[in-house]
Amino acid sequence: MANEILQNLGLSKNESKVYFALVKLKTASVNELSREANVPRVNTYDILQSLKAKGLVGTITKANKMFFEPANPEILTELLEKKKKALSETENSINSLKSLFEAEQTSQDVKVFKGKIGIKTILKDVLTSKTEILNFGSSGMFPSYYAEYFDIWESQRAKQKIKMRIVTSKSMKGMTITKKLQTIRFLDMEFKNQTSTFIYENKVAIFIWTENPLAILIKDKEFSNSNRNYFEYLWTNSK
Repeated sequence: MANEILQNLGLSKNESKVYFALVKLKTASVNELSREANVPRVNTYDILQSLKAKGLVGTITKANKMFFEPANPEILTELLEKKKKALSETENSINSLKSLFEAEQTSQDVKVFKGKIGIKTILKDVLTSKTEILNFGSSGMFPSYYAEYFDIWESQRAKQKIKMRIVTSKSMKGMTITKKLQTIRFLDMEFKNQTSTFIYENKVAIFIWTENPLAILIKDKEFSNSNRNYFEYLWTNSK
């Protein structure tokens, strides 16, 4: 157990064995240490020199013969502090790498999807949102164009407890049924819009509901914040 602790402080396996043996013997020759530590004598002297360089071993001479003594184990706290410093620097390096990785992950990304399969791909991605979904420009195109998936999508959104706010034309009043965890406001104007914009997390999904439907997914923090601000303006000026 003690050997493992010493290794955790940066000593090699044999250095740990020799230092621990020396602490037990208090004073010992190379031969005595070799036997006690169960390390080949041919390696023991070099190990002692390494421990001496680390400040963990001293030497004395008796009757023209060299003996070795251990430094007070208190010095191990210095090794511990060095280890802590090294770990702290390593942690800082890891955090820097994480920041670089996350910066790469949040860089601008634009994808285009076509047809019902493509539309469904983005709609499924919207349901992965960890934030509220904001939707504007919709004039009931999603449920009318993709009726077979609309109720399933809404059910999954509610099940996952994802809140949603919608701003739409006043012409949709009386035609729109508010779903669970959903709030709808109407602009004091009429318009028929062929597009729907969904804002969630750092993404903006734009659906173009034409005969050949098209969807654009833009992953960009600044663009999503800009659209989020525009939505809040519409929200404030709607009822």
